[in-house]
Amino acid sequence: MDRLFGILIKQANNAVNRDAEKFAQTLGLTSVQISIIDYISRFEANQDVFQKDVEREFNIRRPTATSALKLMEERDLIIRVPIERDARLKKIILTSKATTLAKQINDFFNMSEQRIINLVGVENKDIFRNALKQVINGFSD
Repeated sequence: MDRLFGILIKQANNAVNRDAEKFAQTLGLTSVQISIIDYISRFEANQDVFQKDVEREFNIRRPTATSALKLMEERDLIIRVPIERDARLKKIILTSKATTLAKQINDFFNMSEQRIINLVGVENKDIFRNALKQVINGFSD
């Protein structure tokens, strides 16, 4: 049996990641950092964003998220602020440095999303999205 789907998913993921990495380098960041900045910038005005939200959004484990966020804090991209109801919980807030970059990053991801839709075809986008979600859910632990 050919192992077509796993390889194609991996290759597609690598292609999208390489494109994001190339853009991120123009800002002096990594693709993970621009993804996290984009995520926080879209939600922080309406709700508190915590590490567990980042873990869930990107389907990454706690140590990976901790490492990425710690590096972002060191690079003055985010700050973590304890919340009143539970000092152990720290919401993640973008610094002014990251906020300045957020519009460019959001524009890049919107353009990438449109490129993917154009490549897949508007008529296939819902089918494609649902199929990918089924794969993700089927392999999630």
